[in-house]
Amino acid sequence: MFLINTSGLIYTCVYVACFILVYFIMLFTNIEKLFKQGAIWPIRLAQAVVAFILAYFMAEGVQALINAASV
Repeated sequence: MFLINTSGLIYTCVYVACFILVYFIMLFTNIEKLFKQGAIWPIRLAQAVVAFILAYFMAEGVQALINAASV
């Protein structure tokens, strides 16, 4: 029998969705102007790191809203 942790599953789905959303938003920003011309890997790494951080904060916020609404 499989037991599914629904809150963990929801958090993971929200985190992945937020990461994808933020990453695509980061692709369309002008963050590459902060780096030297031709520095492709540092730009992509910075975009991914910022996307991870912002997705974490967004997922935590959504989880806090869900927990507040269920009380």
